[in-house]
Amino acid sequence: MNTATRVLVLLVVLWVLVPTMSGQGGSRSELGRILETIPPDGPPWSYGNVVLRPARGGRMDPAVFPHWLHRSRYTCRVCHLELGFSIRRGETGISRSGNLAGRHCGACHNGKVAFSVSSQPKRQCQRCHTRDLKPLKRRFEQFAAGMPESRFGNGIDWAAALREGLRDLQDSLGTEQQTRMRLPPNLARDLELGTRAPRSGVRFSHREHFAEMDCSNCHPDIFQIQRSGTELFSMERNIFGWYCGSCHMRVAFPMSHCNGCHPGMRDRLPGRR
Repeated sequence: MNTATRVLVLLVVLWVLVPTMSGQGGSRSELGRILETIPPDGPPWSYGNVVLRPARGGRMDPAVFPHWLHRSRYTCRVCHLELGFSIRRGETGISRSGNLAGRHCGACHNGKVAFSVSSQPKRQCQRCHTRDLKPLKRRFEQFAAGMPESRFGNGIDWAAALREGLRDLQDSLGTEQQTRMRLPPNLARDLELGTRAPRSGVRFSHREHFAEMDCSNCHPDIFQIQRSGTELFSMERNIFGWYCGSCHMRVAFPMSHCNGCHPGMRDRLPGRR
């Protein structure tokens, strides 16, 4: 049994054995949906896509939100801080009336920055509300062809693309880019976080995360920094969408990429492309 198979078996076992968690974490059913998008079950272009289903009784097809398309142009903080999108499913309260008033999706999809959320012409609606995902798949393949490869998630090494200048990200929707706080020198160095098993020690880079996120994206809602240590932090809770799993089972590289955080562990997954 290779490393990839072991990881997938672990995820399934946890799905069955670990009880449903409340609070910031997800449920068994949500974990099941996530597992369906992680290779080898799901294709690279679908990883990180969010399907927004209409309200009960609505006649529109579900809206498909491709994270890869938006993160190719904007930092995470634009949507998850400036526009107020929660990273937790169902908390934002997106509505057509809100979009038309310039909130949430409507902040960009106004006919100026991006195509309008207005139903005129009707084909504009079908760019998001659709069951035909072939155009999105083709667009992703064209985009990914020029990006550094990864064997995980959607097959793109997003951090490498940023370092190599292949992503020119907008950090605010304002006409003038906001001046962001500089990363404090003591946080510029990687953090070495010990675990019970020496080879599974964690390397965490504030610098890499700060390049696309704001401190308030993680603190204090996801990570409480007023106390020493993180209570109840565990791999199981990460997998169910707590802590690191808020992003690293949904949009950022999945936890089958062990070496991405644990330098002492090796990945042996086959190439994605």
